Amino acid sequence: MPESAVRGPGWLEVVAAQFDAVIESAPLGIGLFDLQLRHVRVNPVLAEMNGLPVEQLLGRTPAELHPAVGGEAETLYREVLDSGRPQLDVPLTGAVGSRPDELRHWNASFFPVRHADEVIGLCVLVADVTAERELGQALAASEERYRRLAEDLQSSLLPPHLPDLSGADVAAVYRPSSARATVGGDFYDLIELDGSSWLMVIGDVEGTGPVAAARTAAARYAIRAAVVRTTDLVDVLRTVNEVLLRQGAPNGTCTIACVLAERIEDRVELRAVSAGHPLPLVLRHGTGAVAELGAPGSLLGILPEIDLRVATTTLQSGDVLVLYTDGVTEARYRDGEGVVHQFGEEHLRSVLSGARGGSAVEVAAAVETSVMQFQKGRRADDLAVLVLRATGGS
Repeated sequence: MPESAVRGPGWLEVVAAQFDAVIESAPLGIGLFDLQLRHVRVNPVLAEMNGLPVEQLLGRTPAELHPAVGGEAETLYREVLDSGRPQLDVPLTGAVGSRPDELRHWNASFFPVRHADEVIGLCVLVADVTAERELGQALAASEERYRRLAEDLQSSLLPPHLPDLSGADVAAVYRPSSARATVGGDFYDLIELDGSSWLMVIGDVEGTGPVAAARTAAARYAIRAAVVRTTDLVDVLRTVNEVLLRQGAPNGTCTIACVLAERIEDRVELRAVSAGHPLPLVLRHGTGAVAELGAPGSLLGILPEIDLRVATTTLQSGDVLVLYTDGVTEARYRDGEGVVHQFGEEHLRSVLSGARGGSAVEVAAAVETSVMQFQKGRRADDLAVLVLRATGGS
């Protein structure tokens, strides 16, 4: 179509009318200002933001109308007029004079208006983002409350402190995943049965959140209730399995390793059983050798019948028992080429051998530090470690 057909008589009036319609119906506040920063053109949305009718805005500056927020806006307007460069997405917060008790938030952009390369005024586009800002603040506050609740709930699933043991020292480490405001499924416990025997427990319940927390609590307290009547580890874990099955949560598997430690003169006798959990490791003080204790058994919370086998060994003075969750060996990171590296059991054995001769606290700290460094400080899963070192004597 030839240009003459498009630009027929009255085409400027048509374009101007269309432009006016766009300004008047735009969902944003739109204003035009002269070089003295006086309102020249105001659309209904911007008038509503000011809380004043259009006729009361025209010919007046923002500072005359609203001294606080208007004065702040004028400073930005003047910078744009002086520099000739726009400013985009500038946050503004304040109250307008017609609504002094109503704090509002705006997102504004300022553009110089030119004619023949000369700046003759200013155009302002303003979006009221009060609702979005208040929603974001409310969401942040809600997340913080949930995070604190999650931390309180998680701490209730762990022993408040570890007892002082005769003939051994103990230490524990628990690190939640890097995900915020979640309750993990890893847990540990140490139950003092009498002055010379203790039950050590570590476990991992599938999932996170309230359901995992409920199953974790059920498993932990089922163990504590069971050992009141028996120290047969297989019977103890059968009780846990029955409790979990009665809960009936879908996809709620649980792995647990239990070790009964008994001090006899200058040594510690161990009986261990694992229900689908990574096997405990024993570090020999004399050689630095690290060996698994026991054999894998059935997962808990799936089938009524479980197959578990008990293993035994003895700790001499300086020997160390380490129980851990798969957050240790399955820790991983992705390198710059996209290759995923896993911490693995051999790496764990190497760390333990290097910690030979250290206290229980030092051994646990060595594992935690190695895993954290391996993952560059980012934890995709919970991490729990429980360590017992035989000290000899009573």
